[in-house]
Formats: sequence, structure tokens, C-alpha cells
Amino acid sequence: MYRQLLPFAKEHGVKIATENMWGWDSAKDHASPVACSTHDSFLEQVLDVGDDFLVACVDVGHAEMKGLGTSAAQMIRTLGHHVQALHLHDIDLHKDNHQIPFSLNIDYGPIVKALKDIDYRGVFTLEADGYLGSVADMDIFEGVCNLQKAARRLANIFEIL
Repeated sequence: MYRQLLPFAKEHGVKIATENMWGWDSAKDHASPVACSTHDSFLEQVLDVGDDFLVACVDVGHAEMKGLGTSAAQMIRTLGHHVQALHLHDIDLHKDNHQIPFSLNIDYGPIVKALKDIDYRGVFTLEADGYLGSVADMDIFEGVCNLQKAARRLANIFEIL
């Protein structure tokens, strides 16, 4: 699929970012590995395509889900310079909650350290739609302000390392 899309991407000067995903094991009630859900399978796919216009988008919540046997920091380090996009949110380590960073169970210290170690130059993209969906309409401004504070906290940790 990527090989079919790459000529179009190159022609228009855009990169394709593929994301680590997960399946669900209903019997065990937790995430199960699929293509790109572990650090090794994700790197294998990126290397198999072998084109600088296909990059990795690490979804930290997906990487931290129980049942996948990986972590976001491990995934970032394994993918190295291929990581050019992030989806940042928080989860309870079980479900893909998409909550505001620092509100549930992800330890962002090792993740930010891994980003610093690979000399990450991309942006911090918040994917906290679950959080915003829980904010009442009259409080949406406050919700966006809280997201900004979480992003600033992440940036501060990154900058002081």
C-alpha cells in the first residue's frame, strides 16, 4: 500500500507517517499485537518499505497498552530517526483512553528522555480527543488551556534534559 502511495507523496512533497496500532484479544481483555504494534515489527515495516518519505508516528498510548510487550520509550529508541511524528495522550495502560497527558498512568519521563536521546526534532501532537469529549461545551476553553499546559510541561521536560 505504501509503495503505491509514495509516488504521490513525493510529487507533492509530503511524507506518509504510519502509526503503531493494536488488535484486541477479547478472551484476555487486553491489546494484542498486529503489524507495527511492537517496536521490532514497526521498525521491520519501515525498513522493508525503505523510503525516507515513509516515517514513523509513535502513538505513546498504543505503545503502553497491556498485552503488547513494548513501551513508548523502547519504540522510540528502536525506531530512532524514523520517528518524525507523535501522538501524545494518556491511558490507563489497558484501554486507548486518549486523555490529557499526566492524567492517568503513562510515565512521560522515560518517553521524553528517549525523544531527547534520538534528537527528536518533530512536533508534540496531542491526541486527547477523549479528554476534550468529556469537557462540557461551556468549559471547552478551559479544556484547551489544560491541554496547552500539558504540552508545555512535556516541552519543559524535553528542554531541560
